[in-house]
Amino acid sequence: MHNAPLPRTVSAQSLEDAGQWLLDLQQQPERFEEFDRWLHSHEEHFEAWAQVNRAWEALGSHSPSTGQQWPQAPSNVTTLTPRARLPLLAAACISALAVCAALVLSPNWRADYSTGTAQTREVTLSDGSRLTLAPQSAINVSFDDHQRQVTLVQGEVFFDVVHDASKPFEVRSEEAVIRVLGTAFDVAQRQAGLSVEVRDGTVGVNKQYRLGAGQRLWIDRNTGNATQSLVMPDEVAGWIKGAQFFENASVAQVVEQLDRYQRGWIVINDPALANKRVTGLYDMRDTRRALQALVAPIGGEVRQYSPLLTVIGTAKKAK
Repeated sequence: MHNAPLPRTVSAQSLEDAGQWLLDLQQQPERFEEFDRWLHSHEEHFEAWAQVNRAWEALGSHSPSTGQQWPQAPSNVTTLTPRARLPLLAAACISALAVCAALVLSPNWRADYSTGTAQTREVTLSDGSRLTLAPQSAINVSFDDHQRQVTLVQGEVFFDVVHDASKPFEVRSEEAVIRVLGTAFDVAQRQAGLSVEVRDGTVGVNKQYRLGAGQRLWIDRNTGNATQSLVMPDEVAGWIKGAQFFENASVAQVVEQLDRYQRGWIVINDPALANKRVTGLYDMRDTRRALQALVAPIGGEVRQYSPLLTVIGTAKKAK
């Protein structure tokens, strides 16, 4: 009978630092280089990072992953007895609980309908209209005798609205009010702004723009400027089938979408790479393969620092 290997000894301070990095990288991905220096500055930081990741995974009701999925520290770190390990593992769990507490504050928890990472959800409203929520999306619904209203809290939703001339259907977001009678269209709230794409019928946006089938409107969050363009109707909400087409999109925009399909965080540590433009069809169900297909042709590489942290950067040239 073989006993499972015990976790390597790490200090409480290293565990606390690792837990803080897990929080900080979610809010400040641009600090990756600083994190990378911390990770490599001491051999026990590797083990602290691994333990905090394992605790986070366990609290998220996911089976712990094997040690091979984390960067390995040197093997000359001593081990503790199970009794001596308890305070350190507790510290890792406390750090992971802090991450979970941050997630509880997400607007998804206060929405009528929502989805998590890599989840989609179909919703049929009381009027028969059908909605499909993309991963990490949330909406609130308000119907009365005079109108039908859906508020997009975050994420992306495809709407297939039942016609009712007596009750206009409105979709509200931070940037726009979209008004329709009966049509099929997609609304996506991105970090940089709002996208509206129409598959069938007609929609009005902010009483200024009227979009028909095969038309797209982009509203920039910072400037408020709106840009209209064309889109193939069959490509609207392609993510429902598991693949999404991007035309002249930045790497950062594609990564933002892929990030909704992968637990943890995807960090781009090269601003120049993040701003490069790409066109292509990517499989949202296989994020690692999609990331490779995205950055390899433009000189990028994908590195996995743990099941929770994927880093994209410029590939190092062989000497």
